[in-house]
Amino acid sequence: MKPTVSSLSMLVVKTGVMLGGLSEAQRQLALAVAAAAIPVDVEHSEAQVNAALKRCLTAETAFLDTDHVELRRWLVDTGWWQRDGFGRAYRRRAADDLPAVLQPMQQALAGLDLPAWVAAEQARAMSARADRRAAWAQQGGQQGGQPEQATARRDA
Repeated sequence: MKPTVSSLSMLVVKTGVMLGGLSEAQRQLALAVAAAAIPVDVEHSEAQVNAALKRCLTAETAFLDTDHVELRRWLVDTGWWQRDGFGRAYRRRAADDLPAVLQPMQQALAGLDLPAWVAAEQARAMSARADRRAAWAQQGGQQGGQPEQATARRDA
């Protein structure tokens, strides 16, 4: 797995992630996923972009704690998308039209079906968590999350 993809894998399994709290590299990974919500080099109205981002925030970017308006601003401000001078039309930049700093990230994610990949990564993480819980329970753990000794000490 490419380093960029493995970094993204760790990010998409989280919840409540705020864009402003991410490192620059993590933020650009999250924005790369969101940028793919609309096709390249096709002009979209603000209503179309808003609908695409709302859908994206319930699926592949559900790990983000933001709304479609903030996300749209981040995408334009960082160069993933372009907006006309009146704020009425948006388009996603082609890979070779992206700022140089974003091109390696775009190339690393090229060819991935991002919605399907994110869903698979989230399912993998949930399965691994369930396996860890089951292993812990078999070793004498309790369902409530506290080891038996700690519970017994509190009850004493």
